[in-house]
Amino acid sequence: MHVLLADDSIHARRMGEQYLADLGCSVESVADGAAALAALERRTPDLVLVDAALPGLEGIELCRRIKARPQSAATPVLILVGALAPTSPEPLAAADGVLRKPLSSAGLEAWLRRTAAPASAAAPPPPPALADAALTPQAMLELAVAEAAAGEAAP
Repeated sequence: MHVLLADDSIHARRMGEQYLADLGCSVESVADGAAALAALERRTPDLVLVDAALPGLEGIELCRRIKARPQSAATPVLILVGALAPTSPEPLAAADGVLRKPLSSAGLEAWLRRTAAPASAAAPPPPPALADAALTPQAMLELAVAEAAAGEAAP
C-alpha cells in the first residue's frame, strides 16, 4: 500500500513514516499542501494522511481538492489534528476520518486494515480506544456532544 503523508512537522512526518513502514507501506511524505498536490499528480496513493494545519493550502482544503479530482475521489483521506486542537465536525466532513496527533501505530493499523479490506468483506472491527483511534466526523460529533453533556453535569 502506498501512503501520502502531508505534515509540516518533521517530527510527525518521521514518526508517521516509521509507523507506516513498519506496517509494510511505502510512504511519500511532504511538508505542505502544494507539495502534496504535486505528489498526487505523479501517483495516486492508496491512502492520504493530511495535517489539518498545513501552511499555505490547509489540510481541509487539500482534502476537498483530492476528493474533487476524478483520479483520487475514491482515495481515503484522513485529517490529522493535534490532541488538544478544538475540532468541529463540519469542516472535517470532506475527510474519510480523523486521526489525533501524536500518531499511534494502533490507529494507523486500524485504518490500513479498513482501507485494504475488499469491498465485499464484512464490516471492519470497531476502532481501538478513542485515545488513539481514528475518529470519523460522525464519531467526533458524538464525542463532542458527550463531552459537552459531561461538562454540564460536572459541579
